[in-house]
Amino acid sequence: MASSMAETLDTAKEIKNVCPICFESFKTPRYLPCFHTFCHNCLSSYILSTCKSKENPVGFPCPLCRQFVPAPSSIGEPEKWTELIPINTILQTMCEKKDQFCDACRRADEEEIATDWCKSCLEYLCRTCAKCHKRNAASQNHKLIPVSEKETVPFATESRVLCIDHNAPAKYLCVDHEELCCAECECTKHQKCNQVDEIEKIADNLIQSGTLKKLAQKILKHNDVLIQAKTEGETTMKHIDETSDIIAQESTDLRDKLVRHINDLVETHLDDLAKKVKGIKEKLAKFDDTVTDRQLLMTQYSQILTDSEKIPPPILVQNYLKTKRQFKQVTGLCLYKTCVDLHSEASKQLLKILDTLGLEDVRVDVKSIPIGSIDLTHADMKLICELPGSGGGYMFGGCFLENGDIVLADWNSRHCLFYSNNKLVRKLTLEGYSRDVMYRKPSELLISTNLNGRGHIAHYSHINLQKFKNITESNESIFQLAKSSEFIYAACSTFILKLDHGGNTVKQIAVDQCTYSVAVNKRQEIISSSCSTHKVTVMNQSGVKIHSYSHENLRHPYGLDVNFTGNIFVAGQLNNNIHVLTPTAELLKIFEVTSPSCIKFKENSYTCIVSAAFAGTKIYEFFPKGLEA
Repeated sequence: MASSMAETLDTAKEIKNVCPICFESFKTPRYLPCFHTFCHNCLSSYILSTCKSKENPVGFPCPLCRQFVPAPSSIGEPEKWTELIPINTILQTMCEKKDQFCDACRRADEEEIATDWCKSCLEYLCRTCAKCHKRNAASQNHKLIPVSEKETVPFATESRVLCIDHNAPAKYLCVDHEELCCAECECTKHQKCNQVDEIEKIADNLIQSGTLKKLAQKILKHNDVLIQAKTEGETTMKHIDETSDIIAQESTDLRDKLVRHINDLVETHLDDLAKKVKGIKEKLAKFDDTVTDRQLLMTQYSQILTDSEKIPPPILVQNYLKTKRQFKQVTGLCLYKTCVDLHSEASKQLLKILDTLGLEDVRVDVKSIPIGSIDLTHADMKLICELPGSGGGYMFGGCFLENGDIVLADWNSRHCLFYSNNKLVRKLTLEGYSRDVMYRKPSELLISTNLNGRGHIAHYSHINLQKFKNITESNESIFQLAKSSEFIYAACSTFILKLDHGGNTVKQIAVDQCTYSVAVNKRQEIISSSCSTHKVTVMNQSGVKIHSYSHENLRHPYGLDVNFTGNIFVAGQLNNNIHVLTPTAELLKIFEVTSPSCIKFKENSYTCIVSAAFAGTKIYEFFPKGLEA
């Protein structure tokens, strides 16, 4: 590790043995991408203090040059970052040396003053040993630096990518698990995986296929959303200042017309106003910092992907996987922008003069909307198209594939219908009556079917439609399916079956009768609806109810889904409508749709499929009122 670091120079930086934060000798020095080095504890404390006021932090600025450093691991977990920042082993070795005697001679119980430093071996050498070192075939290419110049030793970054299990060079990529692996992993851990390719082939394919370019375009698009959100935040802050000034001026003008004994009331009102404005501006400033970090992250990701031709394939693939994984984490996080308005009735109250006993507090109406999302209380639901061949039976389930294709579960005909570009391209005949179909990356379909009173969940390939196996069977019928990163959930009328991804039962969660639908949000809360009680229920993983929803115009809520912002969409079949709820099951809006029995959303999108018995399946899109989709 130390040898390879010394062999792969990037940019020379002057090394000094004193941490620029604590001004003491380095203790476990760790270096950032900008090559600035800090003690482990100093850097850890700095990261935590920098990120403590930010919501789900995505990185931090270097304490010296202020260059933005992306999170080296999980977004929003800064307490874990320092451990994953690389150690400056050259500097660490130099700091641990208490003298300058030749290390080679010392192993022979001799003491000779060192004249050179080998930055490949990280050892001091005397004049004689230095000559031997250069003559030895194994070390002839090692670079020796005079001890007098050791303070300016350039250090290097590791250009190899290592397997996390064996610390060996990564030569392959398991496409199924999106994991880099060495030759040993390829023959053991990933032996049964469908696709394990050489890393050079993957790197070339990432460039030639345009995959890197596509991810870069997504990042730039998300950066545009962040810029817009930041601009809106600045506009809101300006509006708050202007509105605050107006309210303050009105109150001050009227105060001058009042008798002396009400002056105290006016002053109290102004203090309250200032406090409210300060509070909301702090909230907006925090939002601005959060968005700025994401902008910096997007900029770095874009730069990394744009310079792909200059980067070695292992680093390219590692950067791509890390960028893709963290970009998905970042875009998956619900970042809420703040919409604020100030209200005050002080002016009207002051007109009452002597009859006024007190002034109403300043009201701040705050509404949080996820970045990149729309305000569903002021949205329209536009019909995009109707899927041909979907009107002849009961379509109780369906899903979008990663490429935008659609699969529907046709209960009446025992088929799954496959659509590409909204055209029916193929049918898959099933052994039982299909109730739902769910896509599971990288290339799997899970289909729930019922036959002779028994429910099944089977695993199919969505590429060739080959059935692999039944992953679970139940003595009860199985209806809608849902998944999280750890579990699969199946609605079974009187309980929800919780399975691991291998199909093993983890728990049966009791629910109201006639529960045919289930979904799970990013907070790992389970959402279900009952056609018997006509209620929507939000539960934790143990089945404890957290929130519930019912409405006089919600009868027979057969299907539901959760979109990327956490909003709940419920198909009210008998009331011909779809109810849109907040993540805490509060009503936002009701849309009129004829007899919906199923609603399923495309990932990270406001596009959805809505099915109705014998009335076909249609594609809809939600968008801000008054705007074209």
